Amino acid sequence: MALLQVVFLCNCLALMLAACSGIPDRRAIAKKSAEQSGFTREIIPSGLFSLTAFRKQSDQDHALLVIYIEGDGFAFRRKGLLSSDPTPHSMLTLALAKKDPHPSVMYIARPCQYLPEDALKTCDPKYWSTHRYSEDVIVAVDSAISHAASGYKSIALIGYSGGGTIAALIAARRTDVAWLVTIAANLDHKSWTHLHQITPLSGSLNAADFAESIQHVRQLHLTGERDRVVPFEVTQAFLNRMTNHSRVSVKTIPEFDHECCWARDWPELACMLSGDASYCGK
Repeated sequence: MALLQVVFLCNCLALMLAACSGIPDRRAIAKKSAEQSGFTREIIPSGLFSLTAFRKQSDQDHALLVIYIEGDGFAFRRKGLLSSDPTPHSMLTLALAKKDPHPSVMYIARPCQYLPEDALKTCDPKYWSTHRYSEDVIVAVDSAISHAASGYKSIALIGYSGGGTIAALIAARRTDVAWLVTIAANLDHKSWTHLHQITPLSGSLNAADFAESIQHVRQLHLTGERDRVVPFEVTQAFLNRMTNHSRVSVKTIPEFDHECCWARDWPELACMLSGDASYCGK
C-alpha cells in the first residue's frame, strides 16, 4: 500500500509539473528573457488579433527598425494532430532578436501565440494550420509593423521558418523595406506540402507567388544543409519564380538543421554572410 501511495504521489507531481510548463510559464519565461536584454513587452491590437511583441528602442534618428517575425510555433503535436496552443516551445526567434546589435529591434509573435487561456479559446485553430499565412494574418502582422515603425525611415524584416514566409509576404506590400532575411523559411508552401505529402495550406497566401515582385529588395535566404523540415528545395522553388537574382543571396550552412544552430552563431553568421557592418562590430 505504501508503494502504491508513493506511485500515486509521483504521478500527481508529474502532472503538476507538466501543468507548470504550460502556456503561462512560457509567457512568463519569454517576458523575463526579453526584459533581461532591454526589451519591453507590448500587446498590439491588430485586425482580428492581439499580437504579442517585445521591443527595444534607442535609435534617436529613427533610421531603421529591425523586425524579427516568429515561426509557426507549436502548430502540431505530431503529424496530423493539431496542437491546442501554437505558442512556440523553442524561443529561437526571440534569441536571435536579443542578440541583434541594431539600436532599434522588435520581435513579433504570430497570431494566437502567447495568449491567455481565455483568449486562446476564441482564436480559430485554422490560423496555425491551413490559414497560417492567410490574408487575415498578413494584414494583422503588417498593421502591427506599421504601428511600431511609425516615424522610422525604413524597416528590415528577419523571419524564421514560417516567420520568413510572413516576412516575404509583407515585403511584397510595403515600400519601406530596406532588406529581408529569411532563415529556414517555407517560401513555397505548395512545394513544401507536396514534398511532405501533407494537407495543402488551402487558406494561405504563397510567398512564391510574390517572389518576382520583391526581387528588387536586397535579401538573404539561409538554409541548413541538414534541414529535413524545410529543405533547400523549397527555397529553390521560390527562387525559380524570380527573373532577376542580382539583389538576392542564398546560403546553405553545413551542419545546420531546422533549429541548430542559428541562435548560437547569430549575429556572427549575419556578419559573415551579409557583410553588414552593423552585425560585424567595430
